[in-house]
Amino acid sequence: FNSVRAAGHCNMEGSNRKHVVVVVMGDLGRSPRMNYHALSLLEHGHRVSLIGYDGEDIMPQLKLHGGLLRVIRFTPYAPPSWVRKFLLPLYYMFRLTGLCCGLMRAITHIQGDPDCILVQNPPSLPLLMTIYCYCMLKERTAKKRPGFVIDWHNLGFTMLAHKSIFWQMAFENEKMMSPYADGHLCVTKAMKEWLVENFNIDRNKICVLYDRPPEFFRPTKVEVMHDLMKRLKSEMEKQSPRLQIEEKNRTLFTEIVLRNGIREIVERDDDDRPVLIVSSTSWTADEDFSILLRALAVLDRMVKEENIKFPNIVVIVTGKGPQKEMYQELISEMNLEKVSILTLWLETSDYPHLLGCADLGVSLHTSTSDLDLPMKILDMFGCEVPVCAVNYECLDELVKDGVNGRVFSNTSDRELAEQFLHLLIEKRGEDKKISGDLAKFRNNIRGMTKWRENWEAQGHDLIINACPDINSAESRPKQD
Repeated sequence: FNSVRAAGHCNMEGSNRKHVVVVVMGDLGRSPRMNYHALSLLEHGHRVSLIGYDGEDIMPQLKLHGGLLRVIRFTPYAPPSWVRKFLLPLYYMFRLTGLCCGLMRAITHIQGDPDCILVQNPPSLPLLMTIYCYCMLKERTAKKRPGFVIDWHNLGFTMLAHKSIFWQMAFENEKMMSPYADGHLCVTKAMKEWLVENFNIDRNKICVLYDRPPEFFRPTKVEVMHDLMKRLKSEMEKQSPRLQIEEKNRTLFTEIVLRNGIREIVERDDDDRPVLIVSSTSWTADEDFSILLRALAVLDRMVKEENIKFPNIVVIVTGKGPQKEMYQELISEMNLEKVSILTLWLETSDYPHLLGCADLGVSLHTSTSDLDLPMKILDMFGCEVPVCAVNYECLDELVKDGVNGRVFSNTSDRELAEQFLHLLIEKRGEDKKISGDLAKFRNNIRGMTKWRENWEAQGHDLIINACPDINSAESRPKQD
């Protein structure tokens, strides 16, 4: 029914160490914020049990803390697709039962008694009820109830069909269970206010912990850029043969030159160097990737019809998802002169390096609740890459239009095309970066707080304060 794999052994020695269980009802390798939580706890010397689905590999940095980390992964039961198509209520019943059984079996692989359980929400069903019952059971059997902290990435009920019976059940479950938590983290101030007003959660128990990029999201050094482009060369040329470069010492963005008899890798500054736009997507129906394709088509047509001197553009889209093949077919049918669109899947360690090579990022994320923010933008900002992002309520907590990027309507492909034209037509400066507004945006992004210092200021105390033997006033959540 459910398979469970546990790896690693938590060293239980050291009375000052807390044992925090981090739970993700999703693929661990595709849950970066919870990976960052785990890494920060480990760096502070706490023990961590990381629970989630099988799938992509976890962050390489986590594996450096093997003596304090235990990873527990499981594969939940998924009913056949025909059940969802014809018997939706039965599908949800089977699905919830499978999730609950998988989570309970995974919990049995926890070594020792945890001090705190930190869960990612959504999904709230059956996660919040299951973890709360586990905490109460521990109070009876071990005479110590673990702290219970919810990290609100979004509102789970908003991801279901609006006002359906399933929407109503999910809403009532989330509203009923959330006040039982000892602490709450959320990703925006707007979400904090919503939770206080609608779920009756004590304001003093909620901290806003904005997503921030970890230290390894930073501008890519030219040597790393050269190595990455050499490794991606064959796949890029396979998808777009016109990107082929014959010279062995040159890539799309770098080259090896001789200076005083010494071979040196430098960024290209010739007119043939293309602009690099990067976007990441989950290739799902809730993220309309077609707006980017239409905008690129409009841009290509504008440049050709108005005879504008404009650089070639390479667009690299990363990610996996159910609609990827459909969009790849659409891309193959596009006949663009100035634009090459590539769909790549990268190793976890290569993704920050690719972002650090980019001139511009694009975010097509929209929110079901209008209360969360796209982490992909934070990753880009960490690499000092400005963005063009679909606008929605509360996005201005992150993207300031005309300050660190541009926002556009998800109904206007021409608006995005005009933003591309305005931003990318500028020449490159002495630093090999595009000048004009993009230079201004990069300067405004530079110096952004990183994840570690933000987490230490807003997240650490709340999580540790939820542990049963910590009651000092100095560890209370900070107020916004």
